[in-house]
Amino acid sequence: MELAHKISQTLNFLLVSTRTKRFPDGEFYFKFEEEIAGENLVLVQSLYPPQDEHLLELFLMVHTAKDLGAKSITVFAPYLAYSRQDERYLNGEAISSLMVADVLKELGAGALYTVDIHNEKVLKGYKIPAFNLTASGELAKYFAMKDLRDPVVVAPDDEEAAIARVKNGADAINAGYDYFKKERDRHTGEIVTFEKKMNIKGRDVIIVDDIISTGKTTANAVKALKTQGARRVFVGVTHILPLGKALDLIKESGTDEVVGTDSTPSEVAKVSVAPIFSKALKGNMKVVPRLDKLAGVDADFGKVEEVKREIEKLRGEY
Repeated sequence: MELAHKISQTLNFLLVSTRTKRFPDGEFYFKFEEEIAGENLVLVQSLYPPQDEHLLELFLMVHTAKDLGAKSITVFAPYLAYSRQDERYLNGEAISSLMVADVLKELGAGALYTVDIHNEKVLKGYKIPAFNLTASGELAKYFAMKDLRDPVVVAPDDEEAAIARVKNGADAINAGYDYFKKERDRHTGEIVTFEKKMNIKGRDVIIVDDIISTGKTTANAVKALKTQGARRVFVGVTHILPLGKALDLIKESGTDEVVGTDSTPSEVAKVSVAPIFSKALKGNMKVVPRLDKLAGVDADFGKVEEVKREIEKLRGEY
């Protein structure tokens, strides 16, 4: 409930008490401990691994809120699972992102907010207002407190979303920005980061990315920046979902610090997404009815090791 608590303080919303537990057979139990009939409700639930469990928990929360008579329901899912595939590439494939969108709408959700979604096209499948926020500005501000020398914000690849993300981060601290180009070998699956001459010698660099899994892309970028004479290289990532020793790989590449957000539980989660969600919600009050109560079953930082074990079951890079 830590993230929900931060948001409630920022927006001066009442924080609704909830009760959850797991039955011996693994089934989930959820209960609102307060009256929510007629209320405008914000539900906070991040969908990090195990994604299926957290998604079903969210479905139960939305269904219960609707069934108990909530006036409106806004979902804040900082990490939105099943957000990669927005179309059917092979006959017979499930489009899981559309299923999530359809179920949330049918259960009663009136709006959705997420942060640095992996594939923004996914949100086109939502029949309710859906907003993608970015934490790049907050990440950049965190590093700006480290007495930076002529900073540059860099994206580890040249995708449109990645460039937009680093530009936002650079604007937040009045810095320049740049980006690498990467390609994935179709046969081996290995990521290749192409060298690109940048004006970074003697300057501090902040790499900003949406997600870390294997850490190879980030590690390649750090090495390239150090080779070109960067003074210090920091890494700021919205969603920390490391496989194996991904964080060690990045640290060994020469980075000075790796920082994530509280969208997922992690020992490096030092930046909160609460401010960006609060600001966005205030800005969209004309679209979404006034919200005055908030509940959440979000990142439980007492379960970091448990989440790590779940992540280890995954294979491949996000």
